[in-house]
Amino acid sequence: MSGQREGAQHGVRREAAGEAVGHRFEARLFGPFQIRRDGEPLDDAAGLGRTSARTLLKWFLLNPGVRIESQELGELLWPDRRTRSNPNRLHVTLHYLRYLLEPTLAARQPSTFVRFDGKGRYWFDGADCWWTDVAEVERLFAESKSAEANGDVETAITSYEALLDYYDKTFLPENLFDEAFDSSRTAHDVARRGTESRLLRLYLVRGLTHKALQIALSVLERDPYSEEASTAIAEVNLLQGNVLGARTQLAGYLDTIHRELGIGPSRTALQLWERIERAG
Repeated sequence: MSGQREGAQHGVRREAAGEAVGHRFEARLFGPFQIRRDGEPLDDAAGLGRTSARTLLKWFLLNPGVRIESQELGELLWPDRRTRSNPNRLHVTLHYLRYLLEPTLAARQPSTFVRFDGKGRYWFDGADCWWTDVAEVERLFAESKSAEANGDVETAITSYEALLDYYDKTFLPENLFDEAFDSSRTAHDVARRGTESRLLRLYLVRGLTHKALQIALSVLERDPYSEEASTAIAEVNLLQGNVLGARTQLAGYLDTIHRELGIGPSRTALQLWERIERAG
């Protein structure tokens, strides 16, 4: 898309501790989609029940300040319909969304949030009124990496764990097959894998074997060929003094990737094998 991000003043404000303190609006896109205004949920009767309005609001919240052509919005909302049928439908959808967010908006009064530049481009201005869990996830990720880089392992672990709590809820579960959110979903999937990887490493450093095992098993459910998770389980056994368990786990993993993928052990796996053999 041809949208360009405006300055930070148009972004959605981020708040510590996952709370929408000081914000009129709260949006949650992990787990069931939820919008609250002044602490009260905006229900379907207010217009959010319209699929197009929900999709548009989600896209705006994920792309604050990004200007997008009206034709692109039409294609995003109705990808299977002819472009010429979209303008009127888009007008109606924008109308519903404006008045959903600002029910006291006077006729022809510009919306605080849904902005138009008069040249066919729309964008979303958070106006410092919105808290979103997506912005909170970004804040937590930055906090985690900073803490880890500064050697503050405990803060890093706490922040990474808070991140996983969000990821476990699933990003926009009602839009799993909606192409409009593919790029955001992919980015969160990548971020989740990175978070699990960092947590796994920090748990092992701290000797938190039970937590490390939980993460490793969770990863293996999605990726049975994950070397990091498989070797982590072997590491846990080794840390607990179970040399036989460590050897069995690692040998099983190496046999699987050789038999099913036709690949040999990595240097990391070989080094772990040597440690296990020395321990035995």
